[in-house]
Amino acid sequence: MEIKTDEIINQNYDKSEKNYNIEKSKTFMFEVSIYHDVWMDNALENFYRILKKIDNEDLNVTLTSDKLIFEFDNFEGFKNALIQQIKHKYKNMIVIGEDKKTGITKEIKKDFILLQEGKKEGGTVKLKEEVFDWNKLPKILDELKENKKGDKICIMCGGKYKKSYTLKQAIYPFVTKNKSLSGIRTIKSLPEYHKNLCLMCYLLGVLEWTDEGLIYYTLKEKKTFLFLPIFENLIELNKFKEETLNAGILKVSERYGNLLKKPNSNDIEEIFGEYTTLLAFYEKFIVNVKESEVLCNKWGVLHIPLGKVKNIKFETINVDKGILEVISKLIEDSYLIYNDMVKGIYFKKKTSKGFVTDWDITTEIKENLAKSLLIDDFRTFSKQLMPRKGGFVILSSDAYEILDELIYLWRLVNMGIPKEKLHTIKSVGNIIAKISLGNSSLLYKLDKVRTIDEFWSVLREISRKMDGMEKDELREIKPTAIDELVIMVKEHEKIWKEIRDLLVIYSSIYLAIKKIK
Repeated sequence: MEIKTDEIINQNYDKSEKNYNIEKSKTFMFEVSIYHDVWMDNALENFYRILKKIDNEDLNVTLTSDKLIFEFDNFEGFKNALIQQIKHKYKNMIVIGEDKKTGITKEIKKDFILLQEGKKEGGTVKLKEEVFDWNKLPKILDELKENKKGDKICIMCGGKYKKSYTLKQAIYPFVTKNKSLSGIRTIKSLPEYHKNLCLMCYLLGVLEWTDEGLIYYTLKEKKTFLFLPIFENLIELNKFKEETLNAGILKVSERYGNLLKKPNSNDIEEIFGEYTTLLAFYEKFIVNVKESEVLCNKWGVLHIPLGKVKNIKFETINVDKGILEVISKLIEDSYLIYNDMVKGIYFKKKTSKGFVTDWDITTEIKENLAKSLLIDDFRTFSKQLMPRKGGFVILSSDAYEILDELIYLWRLVNMGIPKEKLHTIKSVGNIIAKISLGNSSLLYKLDKVRTIDEFWSVLREISRKMDGMEKDELREIKPTAIDELVIMVKEHEKIWKEIRDLLVIYSSIYLAIKKIK
């Protein structure tokens, strides 16, 4: 970070008097840049939005691809306005709830926020961090103005400074007091001893917890997934988060999740895990942001446990850009993958009372379907629909219709197979399901084939078993579909594995329908 205090000479020339009235004033200019890092990039962008909310003609704020620049003449005016904005953003970390013992309404800090909390005063949250102590914050900003240079170099921005701040989870969630747990670092030079931090980076890191532009979801009160968009360019990062906020699809005042079913409503979307959160978000973003300038396809996801030990896990998710195009195209045709397909899929398990929904396996399947779709893993996607553990995957009528459209846009288009050929695959799937009614071994054998020769062997076995069917059974299938499939595979032999996976999907669906009716 660099802070410049420049003397500006304002020259007012009076033509009639032919003289100059010279006034001197001081302009404070801050240039803030950091080493690219998923947390600190979002923190810098968050601070930019804080500054933009300040209604002061004296303040000029500029965001570039890699730095934030802001300047003003009146420091006291700027400081007071900034404090008010920080007080306003502070509310983003707090929700209102009831005390379980007394039933009295009180403030509750969102569980995943890694800021230490002091003793409540009259049901009001009191955070220990100095930035949120309204008596100490003015002094912090005074120190920032002074920018006392020193011989220490900040590990986050590379700037020289004098007074050190300790790098802790409240500032940078990837570190812990236990050195063995501090293994998630994107800055190669980050030392084990976390004291080389300047005041500006301390301020940015702490304030990032107030960012209302991040998605979060808590999984059964065990851990929270906090999604951090990743962009190389700060301007694009800001555009994406501004579009997200303007779409009205996030609700700040919720404790366990902030993705809304409908924009600006009060109903939180039903989510099943990390990847269903992301899929649901994309669907709502694309529906409600009609002409997006940017769409994030790379995310850093923090897994924050809700217990006392905060051993944070981190993963990067790269969403396939082609999938985002498929989702957009389906939305144009009024098909919603998450809302009408993923939410319409259930796992029914056989019990003494008949087939009932197994919610644990259903949740697992929904999450795996969302994940395999977003990372373009069709093989894993197909396996989710197979029968298992004495039960079957069933689809609602809407889910079934959307699956057909999804498979066409996601797979058939790239495979070079016309849409009408999907009927051949579905017909063969129906034959396999009919044969598998008594024994599902043929379906599992099909799923496990690893070579084209093994694939042909399974098709021959299907033909043999079909020859032994009764006339009534043959009326329920299309025997010529096998010959049509053989021709299709020979024409597209390089992608026979994808054809196998398509057969697995429709065989599993038809078998489930025949078993549960």
